[in-house]
Amino acid sequence: MEDTKHKIKIKRHSRRNWHAAAACLLSIALLVCLSAQYLSFVSKTIYAESTQHLGEVLHKSNNMLSMIVKKNTSYLHVWNGFLSSDPDDASTQAYLESAQQQLGFAEFYFLSYDGNYMTPSGKTGYLGLQSNLDELLSDQKDVVLNTALPGQDPMLVFICPETKGIYRGFAYDAIAISHYNNVVMKAVDDSAFGGAASSFVIYPDGQVVIENISEGSESIYNFVAILQEYSDLTEAQIQELTDDFAQGITGNCEVTLDGTRFYMVYESTDIQNWILVGLVPRDTVNAAMNQLWRRTVQIVALVELSIAAMVLLMVMHRGRTKLRRQNTAILYRDVLFEKLSQNVDDVFLLLDAQKNRADYVSPNIERLLGLTLKSVRKNIGTLALLYPADFPGRTKNYLEGLACGDQREWDTEFIHQKTGEHRWFHVVAMGSEVEGKIKHILVLSDRTADRQANQALSDAVAAAENANRAKSTFLSNMSHDIRTPMNAIIGFTTLAVSHLDDRDRVKDYLTKILASGNHLLSLINDILDMSRIESGKIQLDETEVNLSDVLHDIKTIVSGQFYAKQLELYMDAIDITDEDVYCDKTRLNQVLMNLLSNAIKFTPAGGTVSLRVRQLAGQVSGCGQYEFRVKDNGIGMSPEFAQKIFEPFERERTSTVSKIQGTGLGMAISKNIVDMMGGTIEVQTAPGKGSEFIVRVPLRIQAEHRKAEKIPTLEGLKALVVDDDFNTCDSVTKMLVTVGMRADWTLSGKEAVLRARQSIEMGDTYKAYIIDWRLPDMNGIEVTRQIRSLNDDTPIIILTAYDWSDIEAEAKAAGVTAFCPKPMFLSDLRDSLMTAIGQKPEEQPGVLPKEPTDFAGKHILLAEDNELNREIAVEILNAYGFEVDTAENGAIAVEKVRTAAPGQYDLVLMDVQMPIMDGYTATRRIRELENPALAGIPILAMTANAFDEDRRNALECGMNGFLSKPIVIADLVQEMRKVL
Repeated sequence: MEDTKHKIKIKRHSRRNWHAAAACLLSIALLVCLSAQYLSFVSKTIYAESTQHLGEVLHKSNNMLSMIVKKNTSYLHVWNGFLSSDPDDASTQAYLESAQQQLGFAEFYFLSYDGNYMTPSGKTGYLGLQSNLDELLSDQKDVVLNTALPGQDPMLVFICPETKGIYRGFAYDAIAISHYNNVVMKAVDDSAFGGAASSFVIYPDGQVVIENISEGSESIYNFVAILQEYSDLTEAQIQELTDDFAQGITGNCEVTLDGTRFYMVYESTDIQNWILVGLVPRDTVNAAMNQLWRRTVQIVALVELSIAAMVLLMVMHRGRTKLRRQNTAILYRDVLFEKLSQNVDDVFLLLDAQKNRADYVSPNIERLLGLTLKSVRKNIGTLALLYPADFPGRTKNYLEGLACGDQREWDTEFIHQKTGEHRWFHVVAMGSEVEGKIKHILVLSDRTADRQANQALSDAVAAAENANRAKSTFLSNMSHDIRTPMNAIIGFTTLAVSHLDDRDRVKDYLTKILASGNHLLSLINDILDMSRIESGKIQLDETEVNLSDVLHDIKTIVSGQFYAKQLELYMDAIDITDEDVYCDKTRLNQVLMNLLSNAIKFTPAGGTVSLRVRQLAGQVSGCGQYEFRVKDNGIGMSPEFAQKIFEPFERERTSTVSKIQGTGLGMAISKNIVDMMGGTIEVQTAPGKGSEFIVRVPLRIQAEHRKAEKIPTLEGLKALVVDDDFNTCDSVTKMLVTVGMRADWTLSGKEAVLRARQSIEMGDTYKAYIIDWRLPDMNGIEVTRQIRSLNDDTPIIILTAYDWSDIEAEAKAAGVTAFCPKPMFLSDLRDSLMTAIGQKPEEQPGVLPKEPTDFAGKHILLAEDNELNREIAVEILNAYGFEVDTAENGAIAVEKVRTAAPGQYDLVLMDVQMPIMDGYTATRRIRELENPALAGIPILAMTANAFDEDRRNALECGMNGFLSKPIVIADLVQEMRKVL
């Protein structure tokens, strides 16, 4: 009876403990729910307060902008009355110049309906408003537009069309004044938020009228385009936002740009259809509220942790009580196995199958696995910590279903918890029954020593295989790189043979073959340098390089691949003020050609690939920062693969990519080269939308070799640029200003013809036209025809990114003067202009001179055993004015030097590998001659062995320089100038 009562008390006590634990868990759940609702309320309140404050600031700026517009249009209406009452030009000029000094506007204009203007001082020009100005003026309403004149900052122009008249012979339809955008935005800016805020005045389509951006930010052209490309807003959200802009609705939202969260508010202005947009970092607006938020979260978290700790302490207390009872029952088992397991490399464990607890653990587990007895006895799951993170059987339960009398064996890998060493064990598990309960007996036998011996043997085999694989991979990749220039060489050679009667075309083909051959030679030198193959290292060899030559050579080499796959290649140069730099041309070519080759591979037929180079603003220690962008509209990549594209042997595993050949090394090599150049490379991509690789590298500028830029015969004359790309117009316009010309530009062929007609009628004709071949409204040839129909014989240069050979005859017939390929650099523009006006441009480097050089009269002894090489060398040397004597081997060369009169030979060109006597031996014999004038004669080595070891051997035997075959003319001339 007493025993029964005792059992009832135990059950009641257990039931009470269970109810108490359930009540605690319910309380915690309720507290978490209330905390979440409270935190949500605080978050919404902070957002509402912040956006309201930001909206008030924006509304204040809107009022200020309206006040500025009303003030300036009021001035114009006042001056309208003055101009109508006082037609005297001198007094008008004095009055307007005095008003400009008092009011601080940038300029006053007498403006015609077509955008031409005259200032009070008599200066004329085209305002370039890029809008239907005649339609706006016909409404007889005040107009505010933005413009950007060449060489000036962007401006706002306030126009009043109420008065028409004539000033200094210039008929005007309206008067206008302009303010620089930064002056307007400075007046509008409320300077709130410590300068971290940005504000924009935009059209409903997103085009920016004026902007006031935070320090360190870049100017933008279209606000909606920036949101589409860089923000976290969906297409639907952006469409809703543009609808608000179009309808003049005031609103606000949150947006993430480049990882920063912003509050954005917007409201319409009463100025035409402009929208005022404010953008402030959320943390800047919520500086004070964030402190309240963090303190609230801390208090809630502290309360929750306190309650959780109380529950945890209760559970731990009950666990300790149970463990003490169990320890008494299994104490004798520890004594039984303790002596057995002290000095063996086997770990013994006795586990409770139901509770998965360790009833016994041998003491040697700490020595073999680094685990304490206490940690294992508390929870057998501690053994899971021993598995490496990448072990395939880490989550497998090897004991599942192990019945009494069953036995299982397996091999596993553990990590020693104290030393971090990887150790391998053979595990034997047996099922047993003790007191009616299933127990599992585990024996973990250490097999680390055996595994390490086998692993050492496997590593040796793998090292040998990796060495062979590295060589094969290097040669495979270089083989791919070699085929590209070889295709260009074979293709242009075939074309040259087919057009032998066309001297200019054959000369162009041979120049392209020479460029491809030089690139091929640099690749072959890399292949021959076995030390680089073995070590995998790449060295940079900086030389004088012209970026225009680099891009045109690349275009020549890859054009065949684009034609074969029916792709369009678009190349352009923007804001390049320093095109002569120092860099490793071969490595730069390798990076750009790898990127272009990938674009060709992964862009379907009919697609477009572009290469755009830009010189970024600013210089540091004589270096310019250059940006190369290679963009395609191909299949693109997944975000996951884009993160590891620069790792070796990485290729995306998709059904489309798997059909395209490649080693996965090109991007890794490009990343290595860019890193060595001190630059960066990144990729922007999305599946089905193509990829864009952005390379930014610093390059030293050749300031000491800078060519004269101005063309005296064109200085002060006017030119017109016609291209549908704004960036190209802006870049070419700046180049024209650099060579001394005045420049206008337009995006339309029809407008170009209109401006040509106006310039003739106004007596200020254009002296050069630069017209893009492919324009949206009419092509460049048709524009040329219409300009020529005006009896305008001004030189016309067609600017094109394509091969013009197919249209050359039609273009010449239409009146085209010359062609200039894209990308256009300053040197290309100068040469094209000089050709167009009949002046001779500078000769291209690497071509034999037509006139004798300063080597005339110099005598050279050429030691070369190969008759063909000897013939080529003699022709080249004769072209430079040398008188050449030859020797078929080293012995003949030594005899000719020995019997020559002092000063008879100025230089010896010595081949290294020759029969009878090699070049090294011949050089030593010459240095041993008794006559010091003959023994000291300069000797240059010529050899097809281009290794560093060969260079050292040449210098050690007494040679003065080293030339690798095939001979590069520029290197030959440079070495001769050194020794002569």
